[in-house]
Amino acid sequence: MANQTTTDDPALRIVDPPRSAFRRRRFLVPFWTAALIALSGTVSLVVSGTITLPFNRTVVLEGKLASKSEFFADEQVRRILMRHGIQVHLTKAGSRDIANNDVSAYDFVFPSGQPAAKIIRDQRQRDRQYFKVYKPFFSPLVLATFRNYAEGLATRKAASKQDSADGRQDYYYNLVMPEFVRLMDAGTSWRELGPANGNRVLAQSSDVCWSNSAGVYLGLIAFVANNNQVPVTEAEALRLADRIKPWLTSQGLANEEVARLYFAPEGRGLAPVAVIYEHQFLAHQLRVKEQTGQPDHQRVLLYPEAQLQTVPELIALTAGGARLGELITTHPELRARALALGLRVLEPDGTLATGQLSELLQRNGLPVPQTGIGDTETFLPSVPLLEKMITRVGECPEVPR
Repeated sequence: MANQTTTDDPALRIVDPPRSAFRRRRFLVPFWTAALIALSGTVSLVVSGTITLPFNRTVVLEGKLASKSEFFADEQVRRILMRHGIQVHLTKAGSRDIANNDVSAYDFVFPSGQPAAKIIRDQRQRDRQYFKVYKPFFSPLVLATFRNYAEGLATRKAASKQDSADGRQDYYYNLVMPEFVRLMDAGTSWRELGPANGNRVLAQSSDVCWSNSAGVYLGLIAFVANNNQVPVTEAEALRLADRIKPWLTSQGLANEEVARLYFAPEGRGLAPVAVIYEHQFLAHQLRVKEQTGQPDHQRVLLYPEAQLQTVPELIALTAGGARLGELITTHPELRARALALGLRVLEPDGTLATGQLSELLQRNGLPVPQTGIGDTETFLPSVPLLEKMITRVGECPEVPR
């Protein structure tokens, strides 16, 4: 029998299957860290309401605005509106320019004061066109200046420091309008009051032909110069316009918003006294305080003792414009943002939301103006007479009616 060779069966080695990546420690730590971050981000998007933005239908609303365009240009305001499916496309224009031109291509307009708003409302009513009015906030007309100019006016009893509500007297002055008008009428130079500036004592405004603030300032000084009386005839109004014209035009009318010149780094030389709105000054101080920890100590406000209240009106011209007006009037976040931009917020019934702006300034370590609203009321001429005076002072082109 032939020899047989025996061979051992090969040994079988059983190898454990590879561990799932989800069970490996080196994977688990970064995986769960990333997952938790993603989960918290999703929760944040859900809470903020922005997770559905890519799926929302966004409506673009066309608006023509004056100085209140600053509110709609604010990034936080834009984000809040986007959550509600609204994007606002802004066309910047002066209030008088808005009132005296066709607005049919817009969903809303937002002139800064009542004279321009009245022209628009009257036109829409006359043509039986849709409109709806909203008054979400307002801001007093003020004269913004630099500390040494305010102190110079104080030497002639034309200005005095406010006793502000929190006891600080650093940033706000009351402007005694009859004394200020007398200084302008006499041709007094700033050098006579202390500042090293040989120019006449005047306040610089934007172009009166298109700016509401300039038109209101014209009405303010005209009222004071006319012994606190408004002109009632065209002849009287034009004589008064001729008298006050040098007080507005001697140093030129800014062809841009004078606030931009005043807040520029070289503002003391460009616009040492500027006609602006209170909210522009307060927003500047809040911004500087946030960035540097200290307010801008050199810039101060002059509050005319005879006040003209300028309550801007958002005039909705379409249903979309009306939805926007309703939102900025009632939405808590938008109202809070208006306060943060220095605006005095109105309640939906048109009354002032008392104390909210003061509380915000105090929380941010800024002094609070006494009121910003004078006890003496100034009256503007009727809109047709004011238009005549504006055209005469600014040599504006006549607007066809």
